[in-house]
Amino acid sequence: MGLFGSNDITGIDIGAGSVKVVRMAPGRRPKLLSAALVEMPLDPAMATGISADLRYLQSVKKLGRRNIVTLMPGKDLTIRSFTMPRMPLTELGEAVRWEAKRHVSYPLDTAQVEYLIVGEKREGTVSKYDIVMIAAERGKVLEHLVPLDEAGIKVSAVDANALALRNVLRLREIPVDANTLVVDMGAGKTEINIFKSGSLRFSRCIESGGLDMTRAVAEAGGIGLPEAEEMKRGMNVLTPPEHDQAVAAVRIRIDTLLMEIRRSVEYYKTTFREKGVESMILTGGVSLMPGIREYCAQSLEHAVEIDQPFDGLLCKKNLLEELGPVAPRFSAAVGLALRKA
Repeated sequence: MGLFGSNDITGIDIGAGSVKVVRMAPGRRPKLLSAALVEMPLDPAMATGISADLRYLQSVKKLGRRNIVTLMPGKDLTIRSFTMPRMPLTELGEAVRWEAKRHVSYPLDTAQVEYLIVGEKREGTVSKYDIVMIAAERGKVLEHLVPLDEAGIKVSAVDANALALRNVLRLREIPVDANTLVVDMGAGKTEINIFKSGSLRFSRCIESGGLDMTRAVAEAGGIGLPEAEEMKRGMNVLTPPEHDQAVAAVRIRIDTLLMEIRRSVEYYKTTFREKGVESMILTGGVSLMPGIREYCAQSLEHAVEIDQPFDGLLCKKNLLEELGPVAPRFSAAVGLALRKA
């Protein structure tokens, strides 16, 4: 995948509801040079196509043409944690590929497999690596790159959303051995990630997000999707559901996601013999809904904060004024632009 050197890096996050692009200059304190967002119409008949949106962002917003990093949708990735006996790194890559056979449903010769060594430990007399494996079917990767190719954008690297969020998390001061839960609530999916000391330990993608909530509002109110989306963005989820059918419909979806978050944390505690998570961060478009932070905190009985990915960056005042109110939607794109190799 190579190194980017000292050049600017552009991160492109193509989601189900929008395209987010960020251009960053690396440094001890990275500098946000430019950022932009294009909403995708809820009515497919109104869509101009992702490639057209990308061409617009590059030509009008001047968001860079080199050192482009994008990400794969979580639903197309297999992310697993396991241990392997310590061995020469020249042998470890092949050993991880063979381990991948146990976790992917497609032939191994069609798989793109990457891995991270996130720690080391000793079990009895055996030294072991803690490994995080990330695998994707090569055809899915090429499929995801089609709109970028059509827009004339040459991609330098493809990353996982979880690793992009890790890059943003590392801008924070995290206590040693702390377990941090980062939940990315996007339009088309919700991704549950747990990091220990800033290293990814667990990742799970649920194919439900803001668009499902919008559809629920539309059904409850007998209205179109554009009107339902506007209503959803303005509603306060703390409103008593008996007073608002739309809130009641949205709460059902949120409660289902919260149940999956609790299950994921319990699985992590049991599998990794951890006591739990010390902090929780919400990001993605759904995290901007009024009352969502408080509602999640009440349900999970845990402090929750909304991600602010521009914090810790050098940033022009006009960019912060323009994009600050929707900053959590840019978390993945910022993380992509923070990628070092």
